[in-house]
Amino acid sequence: MSLASSKTPVPLPKPPMAGSVSGLRIGTAKRADAAPNPMAQKHWNDGVGLARDGRLEQAATAFERAIKLAPGTSLYWLNLASVRRRQNQIDDAVRCARRAFEMDRRNILACQLLVELLRGQSRPTQALEVARQLHPEVTRDVQHLVLEGALLMSLGQWQDAAVTFLQVLALKPAHIDAYMQLGFALANLRQHAEASECFRTIVTLKPEELGAAIYGAHYNAWACDWATQAADEARLAKSIELFAGSDTAPAFSPFCVLSLNDDAAMHRRAASLEAGRIAREMRAMVDGWKAPTLGPQAYPIAAAQPRCRIGFVSSDFRTHATSILLVQALELLDRDRFEVLLYSHGPDDKTPLSRRVRAAADQFIECAEMTSVEEAERIRADGVSILIDLSGYTQNTRLGVMALRPAPIQVLWLAYPSTTGSDFVDYIVGDPVLTPLEHQADFSEQIAQLPVCYEPTDRERMHPAPLTRAECGLPEDGFVFACFNQSYKITEPTFDGWCRILQRVPASVLWLLVPQANVRTKLRAEAEKRGIDPARILFADFVNPERHLARLPRADLFLDTFPYGAHTTCSDALWMGLPVLTRVGRSFSARVAASLLSAVGLPELAAESAERYEDMAVMLANDAQIQSDIRTHLEEQRMALPLFDSTRFTRELGDLFGRMADRWQQGLPPAQLPAADAHAPTATN
Repeated sequence: MSLASSKTPVPLPKPPMAGSVSGLRIGTAKRADAAPNPMAQKHWNDGVGLARDGRLEQAATAFERAIKLAPGTSLYWLNLASVRRRQNQIDDAVRCARRAFEMDRRNILACQLLVELLRGQSRPTQALEVARQLHPEVTRDVQHLVLEGALLMSLGQWQDAAVTFLQVLALKPAHIDAYMQLGFALANLRQHAEASECFRTIVTLKPEELGAAIYGAHYNAWACDWATQAADEARLAKSIELFAGSDTAPAFSPFCVLSLNDDAAMHRRAASLEAGRIAREMRAMVDGWKAPTLGPQAYPIAAAQPRCRIGFVSSDFRTHATSILLVQALELLDRDRFEVLLYSHGPDDKTPLSRRVRAAADQFIECAEMTSVEEAERIRADGVSILIDLSGYTQNTRLGVMALRPAPIQVLWLAYPSTTGSDFVDYIVGDPVLTPLEHQADFSEQIAQLPVCYEPTDRERMHPAPLTRAECGLPEDGFVFACFNQSYKITEPTFDGWCRILQRVPASVLWLLVPQANVRTKLRAEAEKRGIDPARILFADFVNPERHLARLPRADLFLDTFPYGAHTTCSDALWMGLPVLTRVGRSFSARVAASLLSAVGLPELAAESAERYEDMAVMLANDAQIQSDIRTHLEEQRMALPLFDSTRFTRELGDLFGRMADRWQQGLPPAQLPAADAHAPTATN
């Protein structure tokens, strides 16, 4: 893990399936063992007709008869595999497709069907091996290359994926999916400007492509290319309105909208489009789905259990921001009241934090090779009462699990700073500063407030000795403003304000976390345009978490971004005694730092306007006594501050979960849960 323990900021939706391979073909039945068998051919022809009429069980019987008479005919196995897939008998479909491909390595249809089936089972490594077993003399068509590229994306092999999608575009220059996935591959290679260009090309080819409009704007923000920001936002708003109320919106990540503006209502509209798409997709996969609005009250009230089972779904039970924040809360949840189950569909990085998270669970269930449907079935079978999604619309999400409603109470917490816009998540965990009850209209979920702050911390985390300014590449003298938020959060108005602050505080510098050389050059050029010596813009490198924490005290004031502010990065700064100045907005992502500052007794460092933010930055830079008082407060009171009182936080979290469970047990629907009276502090210096 690099730098601060920030959330994974780049959403990567699962690449779309290549065009479906039906496997049903009329032609000469190629055999591996003998001349064609006329009776087998007749059964096969019957099966093709039955399958086309939708009479799948009879078709399967006909294909099985053909196979019994001619077991070495690849085409018969292929058609049976196709029918089994349509019947959702996936294991048998895999078996049949594998037999078809083993008999004829030149059969590209059998190869592609087997690849799609394995990929649908979350087995990308095996699927890629199969794709590459196609006979070398067989031409890899566009569909085959798209499949290979999608698998490489699933495996995080971004460079190879980019090369593969470029091959697709060489064959078919207007291939929308290839441009889309090439854009994601380039983004993961931190070539954000090039990624944005891919998405802009899609919009040119297909103006109604909502996802491309969003990603073009988002990755342009990563590149700090502000020239087209206004046009990007206008195009985005138009695209969202175009699909409002429809069920045809393409897949996209609403996460990308959060940094573009502070319009919480727009954020909800965008999220509702994707939530609706996910729900339709997942529910179509399940036979006998009852109702799209199935809620807690539709579940039979269970007999009283000694412990309430709470499930957490995430791909980030490893060295990741989510686990850094969460681990001690998992450890401290009252085991007399709760049983903790972790459902992981991410990698095990074998780090101490990963081992600690696993040890904190009563059960740790590996779901990486499960489909979303299988994971939901496991959760339902486990009898989970409260299911908590820790991803939302961030990378490697499985929000589709929630859409299948495997638990009576479903909650969004911690990792995604906005609403899901869905009808399948009941509560969003917040607090009075972050999610005021009067902001309910911004959320599809009911607001459930913790008394002080929604964000947990780990009192056992490292608190390293500070580095020197020289070790950080900073000047020994002068005031150091800093911001360690990722570059997509640095909007043009934010940078304008920073430059005005630098003009008003002579000899000060601005220390930013921007790893890309081209973006560093751009920001220095933008500073020069605004009358600031480019040498006053300094840059930090990506480093491990310990070194990152150790360098934070060498700055004098953390300047937050707007509208998407610091979250875990703010908690890091406060933990290390670095004051944070933020600006409060309407949206969830613009209020997190204000919540954290309130939880350390510094609510006055949350400004209500851009002007107030700039004036406060200048005042703090020029008042050494106030600086010293704030640092002393953070350093000497650290272990007593509510933000870092893990015992208190976890007890209050357990009480909130208990209130959710009580409503369900009483047969009541989800409703706002205002903050209860805060518990008395339990931490000591």
